[in-house]
Amino acid sequence: MPDTSMNENIRSRKVCLFAHFSQSQSLSASVLHYLAQLVQCGLSVHVALSGMERLDGPDREILDELGIAAYPRPNEGLDFGAWQYLMRTGCADEADHVFLANDSVFGPIRDLAPIVATMQSRGLDVWGMIESHEISWHLQSWFICLTRAALARPAIARVFGMPFTQMDKAEIILHGEIGLGTAIRTEALSWGACLPDRRRGLRKLIAANPMHVDWVSVLACGQVPFIKVELLRDNPARIPWFGLWPEMLRRHGDFPEAWIHARITPAEASRTTSSLRMRLLYVLLSRDRLQALRSVIAPS
Repeated sequence: MPDTSMNENIRSRKVCLFAHFSQSQSLSASVLHYLAQLVQCGLSVHVALSGMERLDGPDREILDELGIAAYPRPNEGLDFGAWQYLMRTGCADEADHVFLANDSVFGPIRDLAPIVATMQSRGLDVWGMIESHEISWHLQSWFICLTRAALARPAIARVFGMPFTQMDKAEIILHGEIGLGTAIRTEALSWGACLPDRRRGLRKLIAANPMHVDWVSVLACGQVPFIKVELLRDNPARIPWFGLWPEMLRRHGDFPEAWIHARITPAEASRTTSSLRMRLLYVLLSRDRLQALRSVIAPS
């Protein structure tokens, strides 16, 4: 059940289901900023607070002022489990468009509303921020929009009917994010992405996560104003030009660096230098060609 201490949320024909996980009983400044931006896009926002028993104090008051409904719940099923919970609670019942978003990114680092308006004007069945071919074709699920009709299609409905609360992370990625991509194609839905993954050269043979290997180009394109938390916290792909992120954030947007430092402590893996062979591979794979070339000459 939602946090009943909040004002009744005014329903919109455009609804955002937001998945948030916190080990504390408070929301970070970066997450509050993201939620406020979603409201400015004209969305009625419902946030699943996974791992939280309640929401008290200033955070509750902020969400109350924004008209955002909060739903404390057990930490089960990651983002797909949280979205499923909100759907079953009835949060999207009156929506013509349902946006799915989560807290796995920092941002938006610039105004999100014009980007959403542009994509909505295209009249697509489903669209997302990033197209990816990693594992298999899909739209990255950390920000995706589906029409009511698309959600009702059998293959899509089967995805959101899966027992995510009984799955581990790898299973949720496979059956949730990748499965949703397969369902979109099965149903022959019209789709789009703010940043298409146009595969050229070595990218035709080696699939890569654009939010990792192309993160500078993603920020610079102006249509995807986000950077992955995982990249800044763990740098799992050992991107050599990882250390440029403070400069890139200042150059391409307006997002306080302090909000990032307050939320994560970069792991030792983030500072590990990749081999010369791997740095050369990144030169061929990445759209961040200039940064990749520099990393070969002077590893960060």
